[in-house]
Amino acid sequence: MEKDENSKDDLGSPIDSPEEDDMSSQSEFENDFRSEPEMDSEEETSIQSSGGSQVSVFQQPPPPPPSPPGKKKGDKKKNQKDGDEEDEFGFRKVRSDKQTFNEKLISFALRTTRPFCRMLADRMPKLQDDILKSNLNLSPEGIIAVSLLFTYIAAPFVFFGAYELAALGFVLEAIFVPFAVALPLVIGISLPKVSASSRASAIENEIPFVVGYISVLAGGGISPFVTLKRLAKAEKIFPACSKEAKRVLLLIEVFGLDSISALERAAKNSPNKQWSDLLGGYTAVLRTGGDASTYLESKLRDVFTYREQKIKQGSEFVGMMAEAYIIVTVVMGVALYTLFATQNLMSSGVTSVNPTMILMFAGLCVPIISIVFIVVLGSSQVREPYSFDKPLYVLLACSPLAAIFYFLPLGLPVYMSLGIGLILTSTPAAIIQHDYVAKKSAVEAKLPNFLRDISEVRRTGLAPEKTIEQLADRDYGGLAPHVRKISTQLAWGVPIRQVLQDFSNEVQSWVTRVIAFLLLEVVDVGGGSPKMFIDLADFCEKNAQLDRQRRSEVRPYVIIPYIGAILMVATTAMMVYFVNASSLNPQSLGIAAGQTSFGAGAGLPTAQVAGQLATLLLTASFFQSWIMGFVAGKMGEGSVADGFKHATLLVVIGMITVVAAQVLFKL
Repeated sequence: MEKDENSKDDLGSPIDSPEEDDMSSQSEFENDFRSEPEMDSEEETSIQSSGGSQVSVFQQPPPPPPSPPGKKKGDKKKNQKDGDEEDEFGFRKVRSDKQTFNEKLISFALRTTRPFCRMLADRMPKLQDDILKSNLNLSPEGIIAVSLLFTYIAAPFVFFGAYELAALGFVLEAIFVPFAVALPLVIGISLPKVSASSRASAIENEIPFVVGYISVLAGGGISPFVTLKRLAKAEKIFPACSKEAKRVLLLIEVFGLDSISALERAAKNSPNKQWSDLLGGYTAVLRTGGDASTYLESKLRDVFTYREQKIKQGSEFVGMMAEAYIIVTVVMGVALYTLFATQNLMSSGVTSVNPTMILMFAGLCVPIISIVFIVVLGSSQVREPYSFDKPLYVLLACSPLAAIFYFLPLGLPVYMSLGIGLILTSTPAAIIQHDYVAKKSAVEAKLPNFLRDISEVRRTGLAPEKTIEQLADRDYGGLAPHVRKISTQLAWGVPIRQVLQDFSNEVQSWVTRVIAFLLLEVVDVGGGSPKMFIDLADFCEKNAQLDRQRRSEVRPYVIIPYIGAILMVATTAMMVYFVNASSLNPQSLGIAAGQTSFGAGAGLPTAQVAGQLATLLLTASFFQSWIMGFVAGKMGEGSVADGFKHATLLVVIGMITVVAAQVLFKL
């Protein structure tokens, strides 16, 4: 019995004629993977189209192909004119000068470390699975070979360093140094897991919107296979999930797997549990003949429930990190400043203050600790693929102002000059970030109302373009100017695709870009029924609620760096006052002339030492408060750029605190 030319499987993918797919995207994948060698009939994987299991993959190597007519056996230089050669089977060999640096490095590493490489690869069977779940395009032997190569290179330096340490008398340290020779190998073997974690995190940030996208289109009767092809083209909106869709299509259109088997393999090799469960559950629904649309809607609810739980866990983690950060920076800083001040003020014969210890702590240790905390916090927070980087560039451009004001003779104390420079450095970036966040929030807050109004007007039978024109006069807050511009462009005959693309580029918001993309897909695939617009509005509203919940739960932790910075500056100012030389004189303490106040050999600090100490500690406190503002933004609002305003405010508060202390204590 012959099959129909247009027959398709349960996923909507063509069985016999993939080139006739209505999305016409096969040509793109043929171009992308043109360099992949085609498989012979003996090499293809035997797949049962519906419920069968996979059998016999590359059971034996194929026989050599026959020599082309007119070509003698052993003729290896047919393409010598082009700079390439052919082997005895007629396959083209790439010359070494055409290989990339990475290819040359891996080839050299394999030749150098082949015996040990094979031995280690046989003892690490799970390394292959880790590589399949990562973004690496290397074999286990390749990774091990490169790691061993760097181990060989590092070994002479490590042992020479151990010998030098032993010669200098550091015998205990020299014993442990040789263990560092295995560090390149450990890093290389761990690299697939790190890459897999990064891949899973990228999918995690996009998966609610991708499931919503698939659910909305499935509700409009669109085949999920066609949706998968459309998702593969949306790399600017969903960069991570677009790559996952291309992986599935690669298995289908290049390696010849049927759709269900390709989805099962993609689910098995995915490092993200939610994406793996989505693909695995979808294939189960297809095998049992269930309703895919109902499954996707229930899966979307599960995704939002999981995201809500993750937000709660993330807020608890932020609270724990905030407490640890205050202990490490503020408590340890206050203790260090106190001990440093005591050592310099209560020691005899001190004529100047050595600032090395304080500068190392405030200028090096605190920034490094803050960067570590920011990275750790970022790993537990939801991040958008799109980021607004303009404030960071503005901060870098204005950073010389802090150094200029620090050395500029303004007639003010050094710490006040530095405070002014730090304020001028972060204020422009803080203004730009605040303006961006305000506009972005105003647009995103009104998107659900706009989509619901579109669904209500669509019930009257108007086209989507005319529907948007009818809503141009309504008040949508920050979204209203954009709606009026969209309406005007549609009235002039501009295509709706171009109009929505211009809209998403203007607002510079990833969420708005996603909604505009979904809106365009809804209109493009079926005219946009009222139900599809309602589903899209519900999805947008639920996502906005989760974002508000996340901000409300972590916002209280913003106050912790404020308390720490104020405590740091106030404690330093009061400590300098209580040990000031002008206050601690022998007559006020009832000590006779020529007698020291703290025993033999101890003397009171001079006014010069006390002034140097006050300048040094307050300067370090101002800079430390400025750094802590960045961490406050990451804790409370999920972005370092949002911490620019906190950094500015903390320096202002510190300057006010010092002025108040000078007035109260007459420093």
